[in-house]
Amino acid sequence: MIATAAIPANTVLIHTPEPIVLSIVEGNSPCQTIEEIISEMKLGSQSKWHIYFEYDDSSSSRVPSQWDKSNGPGRAMNELQGMPPAGDTHRHVDWYQSACIQGGEMTDNDMEGLKIYLTRASDIGIVPMYDLMNHHNGKINTRLERDGSGGLLVYALDDIQADEPIYNTYARAGFESTVDVFNTYGFVEDYPQLWRWNDEELVRISGENEDHAFERYGMVDAEGNEKPADRMQYEPNSIHHEVLVLSPTLAALSPTKDLVEPLGNKPYSMEHWEEVITAHHAFLRASHAGVLQDSASKILKELPTTIEEDEKLLPDERRRLKKVEKVGRIDVNKADAIDAIEFRLAFKKALKLTVDVAESETFLEDWGEL
Repeated sequence: MIATAAIPANTVLIHTPEPIVLSIVEGNSPCQTIEEIISEMKLGSQSKWHIYFEYDDSSSSRVPSQWDKSNGPGRAMNELQGMPPAGDTHRHVDWYQSACIQGGEMTDNDMEGLKIYLTRASDIGIVPMYDLMNHHNGKINTRLERDGSGGLLVYALDDIQADEPIYNTYARAGFESTVDVFNTYGFVEDYPQLWRWNDEELVRISGENEDHAFERYGMVDAEGNEKPADRMQYEPNSIHHEVLVLSPTLAALSPTKDLVEPLGNKPYSMEHWEEVITAHHAFLRASHAGVLQDSASKILKELPTTIEEDEKLLPDERRRLKKVEKVGRIDVNKADAIDAIEFRLAFKKALKLTVDVAESETFLEDWGEL
């Protein structure tokens, strides 16, 4: 969705009234909503939403839930090299089979209905037009508002220039990571990216001290005396290892909830991000930055391919796929594998940046050394 002319802030961009919303009835379970989507699709041209389903391209897109696992983990799943969301790629399908069809085999209609629900639905249901906006947590320029009658309004958040894309967010700020976005929608989101992972040491620490995440942040007074962390102001965003990546060279280690709150809500300039990240790192304990650095470094060393090897591999894989397509063959498994390689490469670059930032930034001295 692209602006064809300049649009002033607060302009109504889209209004989808209730009669054309495939609504989620209050009290309905997700299974019932998906069942309603499938029922409407089966009606064909008799459905009110027939044109919408005909226009929708969900069936032509691929997501990790569709990766081959007919004889155990397929190539795409193996190409993740054990990195998240390895082991979790089919959780949506597993949930649907368990909760909605009592362990039965999924039909093509089941998969199509599930994909539409996962990739298109809002909290009020399927909202035509609204779901045409692309995802970008750093350039979001819209805000949403209920119309009071079951419909949805989309407003311009700021002035939008001609030829500028119209952006929404597909992720709940700070809650869903770049891994979650890839696992549900099948693409690696543009910067900013929020990468999250665990390791054996973090699992052990979490089991021993449920408060460990709060201890990442500390404050000292003018005389250098220890002061307790302000838990409201410096509340950790996650108990996991986490890095917020703004560019190939700028990242925040172990971000707070306040730091990730702008994602999907309001755009920051790169200069402003640099300022807030510098301030953030000033209150992050050096020992915790070191733990994150050690974890990222260890993972990179243990992976079977390097960043440089993946960067060389990807163009070759893409060329092979194009050759197959030129002769009219559709090799979805090869295409899925390429998506997995692209994702693992982005993840590795985030881990490498974590190491670099931990080595170059200045952090708060450990309390025991003050």
